[in-house]
Amino acid sequence: MQTFKPGCWKNEVVVIQQAIYGRRHVGKCLTSEEANLVQDPRYFGCSENVLHIVDAKCSGRKECEISIPDPELDGTSPCLPGLKKFLEVSYTCVEGAVSQYFTATVYI
Repeated sequence: MQTFKPGCWKNEVVVIQQAIYGRRHVGKCLTSEEANLVQDPRYFGCSENVLHIVDAKCSGRKECEISIPDPELDGTSPCLPGLKKFLEVSYTCVEGAVSQYFTATVYI
């Protein structure tokens, strides 16, 4: 199990900018050989915009935590069932104005 847990300075809150769930990149859970062998777009290249889910769980809060796998995220994925998926999230930390920018990727 992996956990997405954004961190901001103590006077700031998290604002989620982008959240994508699926298998878009070769990496920890998917080799380039696997990606080249399987031409089904539900195996590699599949992803879903999950901004509304991650935003509801994290934006405006000082801290949040999303454990992967997450049933709500898994319910949205266009990938074949049972495949390991990635959560890619971009967020900012805000105190009146954007003060820092972070990108975090959680691999499941």
